[in-house]
Amino acid sequence: MHGSNEGVARFVHVAHLEGLAAVGKLKSFRIEDCGTGKRKKIIAETVDGETLVTRCIDYRGVKKVVYYLAEAKRLSNTIVTGGIVDFEEVFEEEETG
Repeated sequence: MHGSNEGVARFVHVAHLEGLAAVGKLKSFRIEDCGTGKRKKIIAETVDGETLVTRCIDYRGVKKVVYYLAEAKRLSNTIVTGGIVDFEEVFEEEETG
């Protein structure tokens, strides 16, 4: 989605980033300091080139979110393509069993 908003970051909830990571739509992400105590924000780029930013959250929460984003991003291709389970085989067993 490009146009007049190109290069402008859009603010999103952490759950939005988690969903994008889970379905393989998150290209990269990084943490930035908010300049207020131990609060941080996550800046992410989607595979479509959109920049997304979360609000500033406690660093302990950021650690958990980043762990989830990394794991979801790593597993997203397998999850989206169904690489873990051969669905035909599962349905075949249900029909014959």
